[in-house]
Amino acid sequence: MRPTAFFASEHSAIRSVACIGTDPEKGVTYLDDRHFTALKQLAGLPEAESVLSFFYQKGLETIRTGSYAGLIGLPGGAILEILPRFSTIDPAGTDPAHARKALLRMLRHLPGSPFRTLTEAHLGATQMPIWNVFVQAFLDALSVVSRQGLQTAYQSVEANQPVIRGQFQPARNLRQNLAHAERLAIRYDTLSLDIPPNRVLKTALVHVLPRVGTGTLETRLYQMLAILHDVPTSADLHADLRAVRSLNRLFDRYTLALQWAELLLTGRALGPRSGSVSALSLLFPMQRVFEEYVAHGFRAFWPTGEVSTQESSAHLVEEHGGTPKFRLRPDVLVRQPDRTLVFDTKWKRIDGQNRQGQYGIDSGDLYQLFAYGKKYEANDVFLIYPATPTFTAPLDVFGYDPAMRLHVLPFDVSQPLRHEVEKLYNYVSP
Repeated sequence: MRPTAFFASEHSAIRSVACIGTDPEKGVTYLDDRHFTALKQLAGLPEAESVLSFFYQKGLETIRTGSYAGLIGLPGGAILEILPRFSTIDPAGTDPAHARKALLRMLRHLPGSPFRTLTEAHLGATQMPIWNVFVQAFLDALSVVSRQGLQTAYQSVEANQPVIRGQFQPARNLRQNLAHAERLAIRYDTLSLDIPPNRVLKTALVHVLPRVGTGTLETRLYQMLAILHDVPTSADLHADLRAVRSLNRLFDRYTLALQWAELLLTGRALGPRSGSVSALSLLFPMQRVFEEYVAHGFRAFWPTGEVSTQESSAHLVEEHGGTPKFRLRPDVLVRQPDRTLVFDTKWKRIDGQNRQGQYGIDSGDLYQLFAYGKKYEANDVFLIYPATPTFTAPLDVFGYDPAMRLHVLPFDVSQPLRHEVEKLYNYVSP
């Protein structure tokens, strides 16, 4: 039976009703009672505090999602997808495919993660839940390993056999074969597929099989299970995972497949620790994902000046007890011959039409950029927020004082990264 996939947006409300559906205008996703009750239990866990919060709204039980995107597993194989909320292509939020593609595009630029190998084909497979996209990427990586041949290793085997093979063990022979003169206690080495990397891959295949539904992915999983037929699953998964982190260069070709396997088995992403929210959780803090995405764009596509990311050369307090305190770490610094530009990214919703409400900008963000500008001697500082249907153009410039200006700029995650960085460059260029 195909697992059920529900989707919600960040910061959206989730409620229990007799039927399942969404109301984009109210930002509400509805679940049936069984799944809502399970989600409510998860929301009560201390580890899930930043992901899910339970409260009553107008007498209705409501769960609100936090600034995370990804997957939460529910009973019966159901999966709740939490997708990025901001989209200029699908402002009503009725088509999850656009949000999935934006999330996958951003994840591709997370350093040290298997997401960097997601292809355009994976980004185009957005009609399926992102769990299935990840499984597809895992199978693609595993197919490369299988075509090159599974690695084997010599293992020592103790046996009682009628002929000598390897090393005869007289002491064990006396203990075990005293009444069986036809048998000899021997020890020999044999090549075996039963090694930690292969066991982890086999365990991952078995783990994801009931969670993808029927169709092409299920067929590919069975094909891979046939190839690993002689490999047992892990009896101690944590020990095997520790072992694969210290493999020698013979297993370099396994690296990507093992990264995907660990991600799918443990839910180890960037959010709460594996298993703390549910048996199937892959959650990504969107603030960090957005920071890394924009920073990669600057490093790859900014045409002039010296670009540095997460620089920490300045402190808010220059001296306290003989040492500086409170290190400042702007997301992006661009040093040009005649000026320094400071950029900071915030994954928050800005309403470019709500001038009276200060556009929804947090005053703390303004204080932070003021400190960055003073300490890095920048006359122009920039706050980058994700573009929304009401925030598609820069806001009017904010003047901190006659010498320093703040610019609030949109960054459209539904557009190619190079395109958005070039827009920023054109804006700041004289």
